[in-house]
Amino acid sequence: MTEINEAYARYSELARTYARQARQLPAQVDYTPTRSAICFRVLGVDLAVFIEEINEILEVPGCTRLPRVKPWVKGVANVRGKLLPIVDLAGFLGRSLRSSPKQQRALLLDNSEVAVGLIVDEVIGMKHFPVNTFSRERDDIPAELSPYVPGAFRSDRDNWLLMRPEQLLNDQRFMDVAV
Repeated sequence: MTEINEAYARYSELARTYARQARQLPAQVDYTPTRSAICFRVLGVDLAVFIEEINEILEVPGCTRLPRVKPWVKGVANVRGKLLPIVDLAGFLGRSLRSSPKQQRALLLDNSEVAVGLIVDEVIGMKHFPVNTFSRERDDIPAELSPYVPGAFRSDRDNWLLMRPEQLLNDQRFMDVAV
């Protein structure tokens, strides 16, 4: 019994010693939540789409043209065994792509109802935007993009317009591809 009491006393003494010598954890600096987005360019405009809204980014796949569709529908492509319509986003917006085909990429969107590849001028990469930098101010949003852009992430260095693909996929003009 006394050995147990001695061991407990020794353990208690060690615990007090370590507690006295312990350092405080550094205070946490203010944490700002962020949202991750894929950043790309189309019509010379910097755009961002939340990463969870894009399934994949590819080089523009070879397409098979379809008869009697609008010119901005480039055709269908076989992407991993699934036929996917490929759309020129700038063409849909009434303009043309500005970059060379080597720079262009296809952003694959796939919600439960529609799957489509959007051709954009170039993909810049992924960025993490502090949520408190989002602004619904709409003064510098091009008219063609306005229905699909609820606002922008703004900082001193740059502005990235937030595009919502769901709004594009719900637009009847986008879904009406027949000539």
